[in-house]
Amino acid sequence: MDILEVIRSKYPQLSRTQKRIADYILEQPEEACFASLKELTEAVDATEVTVMNFTRRLGIDGFAGLKRELQDYIRIRLSPNEKISRAVNDLRVRRKSGIFSALLENELQAISSTYASLSEEALREAAAMLRQARRIFLLGHDVSLPAVQFLRLRLHYLGFHAIQLELADRGQLLLSLSQAGPEDLFVAISFPSHAPELARIGEYLRQKGVPLLAITDQPAAPVAACADRALTCATGDLLFYNTLTPPVSLINLLCSFLALEAGEGLQQTRRGVEEAFEAVFADDGAPPAEREPCAVLLAGEGRG
Repeated sequence: MDILEVIRSKYPQLSRTQKRIADYILEQPEEACFASLKELTEAVDATEVTVMNFTRRLGIDGFAGLKRELQDYIRIRLSPNEKISRAVNDLRVRRKSGIFSALLENELQAISSTYASLSEEALREAAAMLRQARRIFLLGHDVSLPAVQFLRLRLHYLGFHAIQLELADRGQLLLSLSQAGPEDLFVAISFPSHAPELARIGEYLRQKGVPLLAITDQPAAPVAACADRALTCATGDLLFYNTLTPPVSLINLLCSFLALEAGEGLQQTRRGVEEAFEAVFADDGAPPAEREPCAVLLAGEGRG
C-alpha cells in the first residue's frame, strides 16, 4: 500500500485540520514531496504539532518519514526525466535563497535518516562478514556503480581480495557465481530503479549457501529480502532518483570499522605489497623519489 492509499484509508479518522493536510497531499503529491515543514504548514494553515500528529496517525515516523514515503511514491510513478522536470520547475518558483537551503536540507536529512536507523551491531556484523570472507564479489548496477567502485578501492587498500562484477559481463558474472562457495561473500549495492537480476542472483546464492550482504535504500528492497544482512541508506533526492551521499558515507564508516579491527593483519598486507612492488617494479627506471607509494598503488587512488 503506497502512501496515498494509506492516507485515503485513514481519512475518515482524521480531524478537520488533518483532513486539510491529507487533501493537500492527495491533490498535490509532487509539491508536498518537496515542501519543507514550514512550507507545508503555511500551505494548509496548520501548526507543526498538527502535522506531526498527522504523521503519527498514519503510522509514519515524523515529517522526514512522510517526505520519504512521498518521494518513494513519486520515484516509482514518474520516469527520471519527468521527475527532474517537475522538481526543477518546483525549485525555480522558490526564492533563489531557498533553493540552496532545500537542496542542502535534503542531503543532511538523508544522512541523518541513514544513521538514525543504523545500529552499531548491524555495522559490526557487516564488517565481520567482510573480514571473514576469502573473496569478496561486488555487484551493482547503474547509479550504484560509483558506490561499488568506492567500496572496492577501500577494500583493496585494506588488503582484501575484492572483485567487482558487472551485470553486462555475463561470462565473468556466471563464472564467479558458479565458483563461489560459503567461504566467499557477495556484496550487492542496489538503489532505485532496482535491477531485477540482483534479486535473482540473491536467491541463487541463498540456494548455494553463499552469504550475501546488501546495501540498499530500504528493508523492503528486492535484494534485501534474500540477503543475510542488509544495511539501508536514505537515498531520496529532490531532483534525481537517488543521492549517493549516504551510501558513500556508510561505506566509508563500514571500512573504518574494518581498518580499526584489522590490526597487524593490515600491516602484514602492506608489507607484502611493498615486497611485491620491489620485486616487480623496482627496476622500472624511475628514480626512487618518483615511484608510487605502496598505499597509492594498493588503493588505486591519486591517479587522474
